[in-house]
Amino acid sequence: MKRITGHITERNKKWYGVINLYDVNGKRHEKWHNLHLESGNKNKREAQHRLNEVLEQYNTDDMYMYDKMTHAQRERSRIAHMQVVDYLPMWLESHKVNISESTYRGYKLMIESRMIPFFRECGELRVKDVTGDEINDYYISIRKDGLKGSTAQRHHAMLHLAFKSAVKRQIIPNNPVEQADRPKSQQYIGKYYNATEIKELLEKTKDDPLHIVILLAAYYGLRRSEVIGLKWSAVDFENKTVSISHKMVQNKNGVVGMDVMKTKSSYRTLPLIPQVEEALLAEKKKQEEMKKVMRRGYCKKYTEYICVDAIGEIIKPDYVSDHFKIALRDNNLKPVRFHDLRHSCASLLLANGVPMKMIQDWLGHSDMGTTANIYSHIDSESKKASAMAIGKALSVTKE
Repeated sequence: MKRITGHITERNKKWYGVINLYDVNGKRHEKWHNLHLESGNKNKREAQHRLNEVLEQYNTDDMYMYDKMTHAQRERSRIAHMQVVDYLPMWLESHKVNISESTYRGYKLMIESRMIPFFRECGELRVKDVTGDEINDYYISIRKDGLKGSTAQRHHAMLHLAFKSAVKRQIIPNNPVEQADRPKSQQYIGKYYNATEIKELLEKTKDDPLHIVILLAAYYGLRRSEVIGLKWSAVDFENKTVSISHKMVQNKNGVVGMDVMKTKSSYRTLPLIPQVEEALLAEKKKQEEMKKVMRRGYCKKYTEYICVDAIGEIIKPDYVSDHFKIALRDNNLKPVRFHDLRHSCASLLLANGVPMKMIQDWLGHSDMGTTANIYSHIDSESKKASAMAIGKALSVTKE
């Protein structure tokens, strides 16, 4: 490839760079480039410096035909030459419409607190120059900072999405994240309550403000956001069903209701369990009585929601987690997280012979692998059956 050259010249009291370009037939033609400097010896050295920067761009393979590119091609070239520290925030803003508010805030925190400081240390690393080596170095750095494998995997997933977008838009030919080693995670083994402990929990918290929240989580294994987001309209007392299709999340602006669930599988309709039906009818009666007692003092904003406090205010997610710890401590119960009620529900289903596929549907997991990875270690009954089978097969019959 013929190297692009040029020289500076003065015109209309300004410095210009005259660039020698060549078409496919090798014929030279000049392109004048405004260097945005007043003419005169005072700016001559700076003018030459600016021209050299322009020539450097033209002499890279992907900028050689810049003047013959379409607008879309020029935009792709611009992003390819963009520094990674600028590309990631730009990508996130463009991707914001495709993800939930909580996911967006999580990605934003990853980028600002971890990725930008790391990639800034890599010098002026451009999108087109990123390889699996830089990505691996990033994983090493966050693991050294104490991030666990599962957290590192979330960073991996976000980076993969960001560079996958660049591949899809033909900005770069390959995804550098696929050249890196996906961080490994240690299997999380959550704590859980057995049937006796759950019964004790429900009995000791029957007068607690969180009782209905705890009961729904224990029986259905609902996520915190799903419990709080449950509306009265989701309970069909006639057909005996409960539909999970709405959630409540907490952000800097307060509590927000959303019809967008975590995954497609999170939308599910479950049978209305008799004990739950009884508790819901009692809760409904209690709320109606509080409305009469409080009158104007009762909050009308959340009347469609099941999980409200004594004056009708929605029970906030953070309050659930914080108060649950207090309730366990005050009742001398084994300390677990509120989310561990979800694990407890799954463990009881598994211990009572419910197939893993049905547990997946009950919990609203998007794939079987998620359910199996989390709960395979508590499948004690199937392990006992396996032990009995192998013991019987290898037993020695006494004569």
